[in-house]
Amino acid sequence: MELLSGYARFVVRFWWVILIAVVIVTAICGGIGFGLSSLPSFDKPTKGFEARGTEIKGADIVFDRLKHFAKFTLQACDVQHALPFNLPASFTCMNNLNKRKKRSSLYCTTIGEYRPKFIFKSVSGGNLFTVKKLKEMHMYVEKKKQGLNSYAQVWSVCSFVAALSNTTCQNLNQADLTYASGVLQTCSKYFHDDDLKECPPSVGDCSGNGIPQVCCSHGAVYKILNYLADKGFYGKNNPSTQMKYSMVMLSSSYSQTEAVRFFKSEFEGLSTIQVGEVELIGLDFDAAFKLFNSYMLSDSIYFLVAIIFILVIMFLYLRSIAVTFATLFNILFSVVIAYFFYNIVFQVPFFPFMNAMSFLLLVAVGADDVFVFYDLWLDGKKTNPESSLEENLVYTIRHAGLSILVTSLTTASAFFANLSNKITSIKLFGIFSGICILVNFIIVMTWTPAIIIASEKGWKRFCHNSNQCCVLSKYWDKFQNTLTKMSEFVYGKMLPIVVNKLWFVWILVFLAVGIAGTVFVFYKPGLKRPSSKDLQLFPDSHLFTKYDKFKGNFKFKSTTDNEIGFSLYWGPVNEDNGNHLNPDDLGTVSFESFDMSSQAAQSFMLNQCDQMMNDSFLNEQYRNGAYNPVCFPKAMKLLLTLKNCHFTASNGAIVDISPCCNQPSFPVAPDVYKKCTILSAVAGEVLGTPVNTSLLSADQLTQLKKISQAVRSQSYFGVPWFDTTGHLKAYQISGLTSSPFIELYDTMDTFYANLHSFRNRHLAGSPSGLSNGWVGVTYNYGNFYDLQKSMYIGTYQSFGITLGVALVVKFITTLNVMLTFYALLTMTLSVFTTIGCLVLLGWELNILESVAISLAVGLSIDFSIHYSVAYRLLTENCRSKRVEKTVSLIGSAVTMAALTTFVAGASLMGAHILAYLQLGTFLMLVMVFSWLFATLFFMSLCRIIGPLGNVGQIPFSISGWKKCIKSNRKSKSNSFYLTDQDENNSDLNTAEYHNKIVPDHDEI
Repeated sequence: MELLSGYARFVVRFWWVILIAVVIVTAICGGIGFGLSSLPSFDKPTKGFEARGTEIKGADIVFDRLKHFAKFTLQACDVQHALPFNLPASFTCMNNLNKRKKRSSLYCTTIGEYRPKFIFKSVSGGNLFTVKKLKEMHMYVEKKKQGLNSYAQVWSVCSFVAALSNTTCQNLNQADLTYASGVLQTCSKYFHDDDLKECPPSVGDCSGNGIPQVCCSHGAVYKILNYLADKGFYGKNNPSTQMKYSMVMLSSSYSQTEAVRFFKSEFEGLSTIQVGEVELIGLDFDAAFKLFNSYMLSDSIYFLVAIIFILVIMFLYLRSIAVTFATLFNILFSVVIAYFFYNIVFQVPFFPFMNAMSFLLLVAVGADDVFVFYDLWLDGKKTNPESSLEENLVYTIRHAGLSILVTSLTTASAFFANLSNKITSIKLFGIFSGICILVNFIIVMTWTPAIIIASEKGWKRFCHNSNQCCVLSKYWDKFQNTLTKMSEFVYGKMLPIVVNKLWFVWILVFLAVGIAGTVFVFYKPGLKRPSSKDLQLFPDSHLFTKYDKFKGNFKFKSTTDNEIGFSLYWGPVNEDNGNHLNPDDLGTVSFESFDMSSQAAQSFMLNQCDQMMNDSFLNEQYRNGAYNPVCFPKAMKLLLTLKNCHFTASNGAIVDISPCCNQPSFPVAPDVYKKCTILSAVAGEVLGTPVNTSLLSADQLTQLKKISQAVRSQSYFGVPWFDTTGHLKAYQISGLTSSPFIELYDTMDTFYANLHSFRNRHLAGSPSGLSNGWVGVTYNYGNFYDLQKSMYIGTYQSFGITLGVALVVKFITTLNVMLTFYALLTMTLSVFTTIGCLVLLGWELNILESVAISLAVGLSIDFSIHYSVAYRLLTENCRSKRVEKTVSLIGSAVTMAALTTFVAGASLMGAHILAYLQLGTFLMLVMVFSWLFATLFFMSLCRIIGPLGNVGQIPFSISGWKKCIKSNRKSKSNSFYLTDQDENNSDLNTAEYHNKIVPDHDEI
């Protein structure tokens, strides 16, 4: 109590010191925080939307980065010391072994990507493959291209159908269309068998393969079936002559700035565009991120609108210009200082775009704190008008500080709970937002009281020195009295009557609503995992979003046509040892020992060649022989048992590869196998033509040729990886599975179970040196499944942590079991009702939704805490009187806090960015239900079974025990327990607390 009085005395006397100190600290933190680091960039808003530290991510890192730490092809001269044989003096090194010539063709390499793309469908839902509709689509894009580049070519079904008849789209007729239909019907089977090339150099490329030459003409068949028509049009399994969707492209790419300008001038605000009998339903200019950044700047106006509305509401309620604008500075100072701690103190290297939304959340939370603080300041003045500024400040800080501290801790814990999530952007959002809340608490307890004292003293000095004071006071007092009367009527009479008289109705209604929300979340329709790996940046009606929805209907964008690849590793450690808070830091690949040179290991790996390729888990092409890559153990057996040991190398030198040949049997001695393994890395240079082919069979010559080709084409089924000194570091078996990539979680979950079963099946009984092999998915096909899984687990972990922290904080605050249980029940029902509404709105468990669920706990419990603290501090022995007093004392502040947050959310509903729209929807829903449940349900529970006196109270008080020890009481029969609030409030000079009585246990 002495410390609190001393602080209040310092604020009253030296309020200006606090104001200057806060401004200086903020300026220093801002200068260091923003001056020593670059400003946040949101060029890639999806950056950080990935799981880190998982087994799947570790496999991705090994697959992507193994080539940076090891090589599977080496130059013989560089590792001559590691070769088990000597290179002749005539041997010269081969340079640029791995360089390949890339084929260049504008049509072939770029038609499907990085070009403006338009998706059409028939207005009636019918067939697009008609002369009129094909022309309408082509001519619409032909006209629109003038806004970008009038010289760009339009690639459409119409243009390539016309090319087959050596005409133009404008002159296309029904005969041309009929001819094209026959060509597509004839050639589609070659396309689906992968026999057609996108852009053959000449028509003659088809000759000799049994493919009609017309199938290669202009690459038209390939382009139509792969890019421009939906995959059901002359499809593989269920061929149809009906074209449901069609894509039209432009031949030239453009800068993202030009594309954004073009989109805004021609398409902004449009969801569909009807052109005759067709309609445009999707666009892609490869500029979604650029447009997103543009909208982030333009949508910032809605943040400004939210702030203006909140300031107006605060001014009308607080009736203080100084405190209203001080709240705005509270928020700005909190963000600046939090960024300093985030970027400089904790050295978090990445700032995701989600962190920008912390500002709006802080506006809502900061306003809530100021409402409570200033409400209790005014209540103290009203209760004891003769009290000094110091006495009133002690009263305000003692009671407002408790509520603000508790709500700040619960809200901050909701943010910090996201640290349990493995998704980088969610972690970082939790860190930054949690710091903002804690910093805001400190500023509210320092800056705000200093502003209030300055305002009080400044107003008195102004009235003392100005003749206008009486005139201003007259109108100001009249305005205040009107608002006060309205507030007293609503919260002093009407709302208490609604709660006290209809408590049974509210309990039944909100129990039913809460249970219904729980059913919506967990049963039907249920909170679903994300269904698309593409992060949705804009609303469903946006043409870019609709493109993402429809693009899977085209073969070149369809993932279901791609079988998932796998890799089985020995040597690399499956771990993500990078900085999980930095998406750019993937760490390094570390290695562990393994042994494939023992005779048992040689036999085991040789047997796996056939067993794996015949496993039904792998692609059918392995089993039917259509794809028969060189299996490394078989290649080693062939080389080690060859009678011929001399080869003419690629540079003409004669190389003797002994002892890596002419071994009497296989498996060979372990030291020979270990030394000769490196031969695979230099086979492209060393293993040319055998000198004495008479010693080799025809099959051996064929196999040697395949080995040489395998080195150059990287088509080994099993690849040893070496460091630059020639030491074996890893062994990798890669292939394709029989499972196509599907974004559905359950399907991928089953796939991963089968993948691990495949690994266990083939490593069962493996020698000790090979028992630590592990399996992973290649080319990031597991990333979306990993994101879904991590999001689902992390969300409920965060929810549980937040719930637990809120429960503990709430219990410590009141030390009352009954109030804690009521608040927990109220919060749980409110949260599930909010989430249930989001489920009904079609929300899936994406990034923002994951954060919203844990945040809902922190925001929903705040109002219950305010009510329960006020209820606990009152002395009335009648529950209805306590409820009436609680609502009249704190109800207006709670309502204003809910209203400002609701307005903040409503202000975002005009935004273009989906995340802002979702945040606005969430804030509105969580505030509506939090207020309703706290005001009507929680207070109704207190009305019927609320604790009185010490019922449900845990008898613990540090100050009470100190007092007990000091007084050295001997009699225990007449003792009673004081709460912290009881003892400290007894020192206040207010009539309310002078008359406060805490009954004995026997009286309850």
